[in-house]
Amino acid sequence: MQKAPTNFTFKKISEMSGREVFCLARLRVDTFVCEQKITDPELDDQDLEAIQIFALNQAQTKALAVCRVFQEDGKWMLGRVAVARAARGQGLGRKMMEQVHEYLKQHGVERLYCHAQLQAKPFYDFLGYKTTGANFFEAGVEHVMMYKDLKDKKARE
Repeated sequence: MQKAPTNFTFKKISEMSGREVFCLARLRVDTFVCEQKITDPELDDQDLEAIQIFALNQAQTKALAVCRVFQEDGKWMLGRVAVARAARGQGLGRKMMEQVHEYLKQHGVERLYCHAQLQAKPFYDFLGYKTTGANFFEAGVEHVMMYKDLKDKKARE
């Protein structure tokens, strides 16, 4: 088993190499299309503007963990969170999310939202996300809207 990376890369698609885009797309297709059988298009227009967050293996042939953040209707949204099957159980998802939260805080973002798959809700609960609203279906999968306040409580008081 390969040692888990400690730092994630933050880039827009326009800044990524072809290899990086390929690795990111392959992991997302493997996770959402092959594993979860989601038939909606995996790549969408949000990818053109989103900040893609990812970690590749040492050989730079596979993405180990990916996600994206983007603005939608004035809100920062998190999406397409995936960890490669072979890399699960190493804390990569948590490490990636901690770096995403820190990056966004440094860029003045106070709250991050996500459409969390219901099966992933415990992961987001662990990270301090709160549920808002009723469950809904997206791409045939049950989701719930969640958010995390990124600003330190002491800074708000």
